[in-house]
Amino acid sequence: MKPSLDDLALLVAIADDGSFTAAAKRLGVPKSTVSRKLADLELLLRTSLFRRSTRALSLTDEGQRIYDMAKPSIVAADDAARAIAERERAVAGRVSLTTTAALGQYLVAPHLTKLTAAYPDVQVELRLTERRVNIIADGIDLAVRTGTLEDSDLIARRLCKVTRLLVASPAYLEKAGKPVAPSDLASHNAIITSAALATWRFDGGWDCSMRWTIAAGNMLVAHQLAHLDHGIALLPDFMLEADLKQGRLVRLLSEYPMEQADAWIVSSRQRYRSLAVQTILNYLVGASDPGSFNTERSGNS
Repeated sequence: MKPSLDDLALLVAIADDGSFTAAAKRLGVPKSTVSRKLADLELLLRTSLFRRSTRALSLTDEGQRIYDMAKPSIVAADDAARAIAERERAVAGRVSLTTTAALGQYLVAPHLTKLTAAYPDVQVELRLTERRVNIIADGIDLAVRTGTLEDSDLIARRLCKVTRLLVASPAYLEKAGKPVAPSDLASHNAIITSAALATWRFDGGWDCSMRWTIAAGNMLVAHQLAHLDHGIALLPDFMLEADLKQGRLVRLLSEYPMEQADAWIVSSRQRYRSLAVQTILNYLVGASDPGSFNTERSGNS
């Protein structure tokens, strides 16, 4: 049986510190443990490693030989452990984050500029797509999505509530008329993001199937089409503040609220996350909605 690295570290600590008491303090164990482990090591090696007296402790010739061979390995192991610990404490590295174009532009990017200014060694790679990404299969660290999240082996933390509004340009309304009830929407041209989303749901559970000519593909293009007087759009409130304030777009049917959604940040259930990933996750949750740190559930991205 060969001595372990811990056995050799014990020998080096005793020799360097000059006493069992000091070595025990360095190693974080009782003095009796140091004495017992040294006795076990000497029994294993079948040799005395130290000369003991009431006032002094020194290496035997065999002890010195073993010390000289073990010391470089112990120093190297300590240096490696220290480097790993320092790396783990450093907020650094590349983090991949997937989300939609609209969420990326309006909710994520403004916060990331502040975060990377605070942590200049962090790199965030945004992957903007309208499709639901399997973050585990695609090797992505984080995802920001809206809507209902199915149970899975992922973790979702709530960012904020997203209020969706019906809006149209003044020029479109002048031409097509202003709807005064949900039933009026059937005669209007809708701006949708995909053919699968041509049914708009009002808060309360009732639906309205919309007539459309262009499926925009994402919220940014739908927003642009609303400005181009193409029809009525259903857009998140975070995109509309300036438009409504300046009159470029008009809110419609405010007394009939649309079905609302939450924005979530999703990550895998891996046991260990890099400090950079955890920092970005916490930062986005806190920046978007400081009261939502404790809102956590299973989710699917």
